[in-house]
Amino acid sequence: MPDRSTGPTVAEPLTQLLTRVVHAVTAQVESVLKPEGLTIDQWLVIEALATRRGLTMAALADHTTATGPTLTRVVDRLVTTATVYREVDPDDRRKVRVYLSPRGRATHKRIATKVREIERAVLERSGDPAAVLTLLTDLR
Repeated sequence: MPDRSTGPTVAEPLTQLLTRVVHAVTAQVESVLKPEGLTIDQWLVIEALATRRGLTMAALADHTTATGPTLTRVVDRLVTTATVYREVDPDDRRKVRVYLSPRGRATHKRIATKVREIERAVLERSGDPAAVLTLLTDLR
């Protein structure tokens, strides 16, 4: 019988394998985020807002895959630390938009390079980073 304690095997179910990969990559990214006082959910919000100006909570949920209650807590915490701020949408006062603050932009700039290095290292292990990115994009 094969020893599965050493890692995944070819016979491992895809769902289990993908879950292990997500956990492993998340742990590496969290090792960069933790000293900054950030969680992975907070980073995903910062990352989404770094390239998109003024997202609604619904749009943030789409970009981060966080559920409504979790996303609200994450954004509340980021507001408390002045990393993001909220404003009422000028075109639809029923909506609130979330923006990255100057402090949030500085945080993103400081951390993004480290996160990209981790992502690049993970992708390079495949031998064909472009193919992996294409496959992951197609699967989502």
